[in-house]
Amino acid sequence: MLRPYDRVLKGFRGEVVKEEPLCRHTSYRIGGPADLYLVPADEEDLKGLLGRAREAGVPTFILGNGSKLLVHDEGVRGIVVDVRKVSDRIVLKDDEVSVGAGTELDLLAAWTVGEGLEGFAELSGIPGTVGGAIAMNSGAFGRTISELLTEVRALTPDGREVVLSKDEIGFGYRKGLEGFVVLSAKFRPERKDPELLWEKRREVLKLRSEKQPLEHPSAGSMFKRPPGDYAGRLIEEAGCKGMRVGDAMVSPKHANFVVNLGRARASDVWALICEVRRKVEEKFSVDLELEVRLWGFRGLSTRGSQR
Repeated sequence: MLRPYDRVLKGFRGEVVKEEPLCRHTSYRIGGPADLYLVPADEEDLKGLLGRAREAGVPTFILGNGSKLLVHDEGVRGIVVDVRKVSDRIVLKDDEVSVGAGTELDLLAAWTVGEGLEGFAELSGIPGTVGGAIAMNSGAFGRTISELLTEVRALTPDGREVVLSKDEIGFGYRKGLEGFVVLSAKFRPERKDPELLWEKRREVLKLRSEKQPLEHPSAGSMFKRPPGDYAGRLIEEAGCKGMRVGDAMVSPKHANFVVNLGRARASDVWALICEVRRKVEEKFSVDLELEVRLWGFRGLSTRGSQR
């Protein structure tokens, strides 16, 4: 009988790397190795891989740009599947934009602005892929990616292809399409003067540069916005700005960013998260919920409790 990983790799045509450090593939530059790091050759390769992994009971992690991700120092047991190369095309037909899930979100924003298509300029500068953005309904400056979405083509965990309408997904605040692997998406934006859109994009990128600590690796906003308030305000008022554990620090520039000053470990970031959460809870009776996903932290949810 074939070992589980041998069964998963049977017929796989893509790239295979053993014990690949995930710090090389996350915006945090943090994270231990994956048992196997796999880059499928195309959609059919991905479908077969997911089906075999499901049958073999092998834990499977789907990776885009790793921009909203904190990976444990010991890494993850199972396979990490990098889907960025599977589908990254942008096609405009009859005022409908079809986008591959591996497309950089900022690239999509720039492309639509150039085409005079409104709705994506506010998403300029957001790291990550379109697939990742749909998975968590990314947004900024009053705009979310789901607003102009019409449908998503995706894979179920066992590799079956499905097409889901926007209404079937049920988007919410930082709540998108979970449990599926996005292949592509369709949007129907409005037409607008490209010059006005370029001005909006420049404004958004300028505000990001001024307000966010882009000079250090991070995972973006660490906590979700609590109802009626802002995580950054609560963290700052709780006296956490500049607080540090090892090389992990609550940014003095934006309190809802925990940055990597160079050699931060996941354990440093996690210790800082727990202390920030404790101080905010103590001062405001607010339980901050993580916006960042955790890999390899067994038994922990986004609220830090047992599953």
